[in-house]
Amino acid sequence: MPPDGSAARILFLYSDTGGGHRAAAQAIDRALRMLPEASAIETHHVDAFAAGIVSPLREGVASYGSMLKVQPSPYPAIYHLTNGRTRFRVISELGMPFIRRSFRRMLAATRPDVVVSVHPLLNSFARRLVQAMRLDSTLVTVITDLVTIHHSWTSDAAADEYAVPSAEARALCIERGIPPRRVHDFGLPIRDGFSPPRDASEAKAALGFDPHRPVLLVMGGGEGGGRLKRLIADVAPTIRMLGLCVAVITGRNDVLRRRLTRAAAELGDGTRVVGFVDNVADYMRAADLLLTKAGPGAIAEAAAVGLPVLLYEYISGQERGNLDYVTSRGAGVVALDSAAVIAALERLFAPGSAELTGMRQKALRSARPHAAHDIARFLVELLERRSALKTPARRANP
Repeated sequence: MPPDGSAARILFLYSDTGGGHRAAAQAIDRALRMLPEASAIETHHVDAFAAGIVSPLREGVASYGSMLKVQPSPYPAIYHLTNGRTRFRVISELGMPFIRRSFRRMLAATRPDVVVSVHPLLNSFARRLVQAMRLDSTLVTVITDLVTIHHSWTSDAAADEYAVPSAEARALCIERGIPPRRVHDFGLPIRDGFSPPRDASEAKAALGFDPHRPVLLVMGGGEGGGRLKRLIADVAPTIRMLGLCVAVITGRNDVLRRRLTRAAAELGDGTRVVGFVDNVADYMRAADLLLTKAGPGAIAEAAAVGLPVLLYEYISGQERGNLDYVTSRGAGVVALDSAAVIAALERLFAPGSAELTGMRQKALRSARPHAAHDIARFLVELLERRSALKTPARRANP
């Protein structure tokens, strides 16, 4: 904390591309509020690409969700084309004129002691402008991709400290030349409330599901993109045959929600289709299996609840490593076409099968439910170290 007794300031930077960056920042901030030191800390949140950044950079970032909703998506090609140490350095140089003025304003307004970047495209910008403005700010990058990390996260080792979500991510950061002492494996920060159900039947009944029937939860990520509509049509006969209750969360994709609502009868009775909801944890506690794309947030939240996952799709590049992450921990199954999904459902929900129970236990063992708290505690320790370094200097020069 500042030695003069003033509040320490933490600036969280993110952008609403996907559902995970803002959620991670908010989870860390909420964890900070629970610590004894919270009263001495001010936090500020900025959606950096919505805060006055001029075209075309803002429009390019904002198109992320739209690119994922079309098939085939152009996003994987963009990801791979930009994923290189030199390539991203060039992109960063080209983008700086569009972001410089807005970044200067936000940094001058907050003059943060710690800047926490929770988006890959912001790290280099933040480092260069903190230095150009001669701010005494520590830059912390919180990486929200589980395994496969784009070079933008690690470009020029811009951050002073890195909080990473897995051992695999830590190893990759070190391989790219970041000193091991600056890379901290805390897990992926997730929201409060993700914990195993005390009673599975009660969790189902609380949401209006039949407590005696298995529940399949289906999610397509925050943007509700990909091939979810086609997949559900293909597996509908199997779902009816197995007698599953189905809950589909379509996220921000209202078009998909309306289409699936009209087709809900094909999945049988007990089917519910909803859009973006705040009580995902309740749905996960009520479910026996999560059918989802391989998004890092969904994987981490499901593990904290002890919910096995069936991964039907991934974003090429950033989510490819998530498939191995899940299977290596025994927390789920990968099935990348409709036939494989059908076979997995038939096997997992077969009478007398114990496979789901085993995966539930392994999912819980792989969980990192306290990651947000651990990162918050780390930020407090950074502030305390900064204060300790400044105090002797003040005493020597009254």
